[in-house]
Amino acid sequence: MHIRFPNFSWFRSLAFRYSLFFLTAILIIFFIAFAYSYGFSIKLLVENAQKDANILTEQTITRLENVLQPVELVPVTLVHALEGPNIQYNDIFRIARDYIIQSPVVFGTCLAFEPYAYDSASYWYAPYYFESRKSVKLKMLGGTDYDYFKKDWYRLPKILDKPVWTEPYYDQGGGDTMMCTYSVPIHKLIKGRRVFVGVLTMDISLGAFEKIVKAVKVYKTGYGFLVSQKGKIINYPDPKFKDKSIIEIARTGHGERSMNAVNNMLAGKTGFTVTDGLNSKGTPSFLSYAPVASTGWSFGVIFPANELLSDLIKFLKQLMVIFAISVFTLFVITIFITRKFTRPIIRLVDATRRIGQGDFNAKLPKPRSKDEIAQLTNAFASMQVELVSFVDNLQEATVAKEKIESELNVAHTIQMGMLPKGFVTREDWDLYAVLEPAKAVGGDLYDFFFLDHDHLCIAIADVAGKGVPASLFMMVTRTLLRAKAVAGLPLTDVIAGINKELCQDNPHQMFVTFFAGIIDLRNGVMEFCNCGHNHPYYMTADGKLSSLKFLSGLPLGIFDTVMYKSSEFIFHPGELLLLNTDGVPDALAGNNEFFTDARLMKTLSSLTGMTAKETTQKLIRTVQDFAYGMEQADDITILALKYNGNNGVKPTVMQNVRLKLDNQLSELDKLVLTLEELAENWNLPAKVVMEINLALEELFTNIVFYAYDNPGDHVITVDFQLNPDRCIQIVITDDGKPFNLLEKTADEYLAKPIEERKIGGLGIHFVREMMNAVDYKRSENKNVVTLTKNF
Repeated sequence: MHIRFPNFSWFRSLAFRYSLFFLTAILIIFFIAFAYSYGFSIKLLVENAQKDANILTEQTITRLENVLQPVELVPVTLVHALEGPNIQYNDIFRIARDYIIQSPVVFGTCLAFEPYAYDSASYWYAPYYFESRKSVKLKMLGGTDYDYFKKDWYRLPKILDKPVWTEPYYDQGGGDTMMCTYSVPIHKLIKGRRVFVGVLTMDISLGAFEKIVKAVKVYKTGYGFLVSQKGKIINYPDPKFKDKSIIEIARTGHGERSMNAVNNMLAGKTGFTVTDGLNSKGTPSFLSYAPVASTGWSFGVIFPANELLSDLIKFLKQLMVIFAISVFTLFVITIFITRKFTRPIIRLVDATRRIGQGDFNAKLPKPRSKDEIAQLTNAFASMQVELVSFVDNLQEATVAKEKIESELNVAHTIQMGMLPKGFVTREDWDLYAVLEPAKAVGGDLYDFFFLDHDHLCIAIADVAGKGVPASLFMMVTRTLLRAKAVAGLPLTDVIAGINKELCQDNPHQMFVTFFAGIIDLRNGVMEFCNCGHNHPYYMTADGKLSSLKFLSGLPLGIFDTVMYKSSEFIFHPGELLLLNTDGVPDALAGNNEFFTDARLMKTLSSLTGMTAKETTQKLIRTVQDFAYGMEQADDITILALKYNGNNGVKPTVMQNVRLKLDNQLSELDKLVLTLEELAENWNLPAKVVMEINLALEELFTNIVFYAYDNPGDHVITVDFQLNPDRCIQIVITDDGKPFNLLEKTADEYLAKPIEERKIGGLGIHFVREMMNAVDYKRSENKNVVTLTKNF
């Protein structure tokens, strides 16, 4: 069977993943069943093993008791008889000796007396009968080399006053073998008192139990073992444990469970547990143990755990092999079947990939059934048709959007270009302003211009709204301000006129908060009018900050019948006036906290002694740092005007002025501001100033855009000269490529369609029309244009 996978990685295919998920589910179910069966099987095996081991332990203990009980019964009976009046010691000797011959487990017997108790002439008297090569021999114990008074088999029954089994020991000088002794104390009535006179013992060789213990077999290597009450090994299959204590064996690295089991055995308890390698092989094993009641010994049966589970593990291994083969076969079959069902999806994926790469006419597979795949194919076919239509519409929308963005960029350039940037830098006055729109174009405004040599008009405004409508409304407001203020009207009439014009043809009910002021630069007196705008702040030379809260009218553009009143403010040397729009206090930080007027005042208080430019730039940076990471929600506009003091001396009127400008369009503001200052100093008529301004703007713009092929820095020089015959001469010098504006005619420009006309063609025509004389020459690789205007 050959399975063909798609072009992408086979292990990412739906067939493989579906089969893998199916296989994973089977494995999870099998694992749960396997874990439960394995645990349950082990539990059953352990329970059965425990039952068998307990039965075997009890049977073995019964056999041991059958051996030990007669050994205990005989000496107890003889001692009881000996304490009567009719039995002599010789009779006891004879009966005990005969029992040694009859009993297969008794090794010897001894009748040991207290000093001089049996014979008044003998300190030691202890006849001992024991087996030797199938015969019974007699040995008299006692002496300096064998002081039986110090032996446990004599000392313990005397102290405890009851029969006692001794610990296994090697009786050197007695039986000369490993044995255990059962000793029974003997008493006599002497003068009405029961007095200890000796003991009667029965010795059992440890070999007597070896056959019983060795007969215990559990699985392949399981065995039984017998330990004394104090833990000494009596019988153990492994010779290396002979004469050792099971306590020492358990302590030698066999773990806590083994030690607990040994302690329970020595305490005479019955139990079944797992030990940590207590067997001779050092492997984990099961241990069943129970006490030998008559002696206090303990018998245990131990067998390795792996032997108990060996058959189960063998079966499980075979089961795993069979299951693995079955799962693999099922996996392959599942992939084959799934591939058959997913083949139409693969073809559909290939077709949709081609559609995604731009081939919208890619052919979709033809459905051969009415299942979900066929429905999906039909849905993709409908999507294909809609996608073609959507892409066409998207292309049209993209073109329109790019056009709008381009127009917005132009609008932004125009709007920002309308704002004066050649700030007042007189010795007695310092002015600086900044506007940061929230969008490409905004509804904020600041403006300043000279009404005459001694009067400066300043204004700041905020149109309700943002974007293009607000920007257009702002431009109208600025135009109206300049037109009416230059006419020489009182400030209240200027404001009223602007408001009346804005209220007309205002279907969207747009309005603008407005603040305007006219400053007499000679004495620092400012007449101002506030039309619903933020109250300005003024800061004295010593850093005292106050709010300029005087009369405030309604914003412009709401009611055309509103009458506005003006107020007066007098600047003192060192005082600074700050105007701002609500974009400053409403700036929002990441924690949804506003900048607030309180923070604005705190910031201003820390800017004492700074220039207008330093104050404005420091404040705008503080606001931006505060709102770092957040999108600007509103336009931010700040204007600062500082009065440095006036010494009362008017500047000397200069007849010749030279201005050096960089080849940057932003330098146009400096050129316009210089012209306005010269117009004030030279008392030029407004019409003449306007025509000169238009001509200079046209020529300066053409030089910036078309005179230089390389983008490097260049200097454009403009020389103004006032001649006594009421004539102004302006010389413009640049190091651009040669361009004689006198060779261009308006007819050549006007003959072309509007869309083919280049910017500047008609402007040069107007320059020549507005000036009284225009001259061009090429001198020292520079273009030199001379304009002459009479007034």
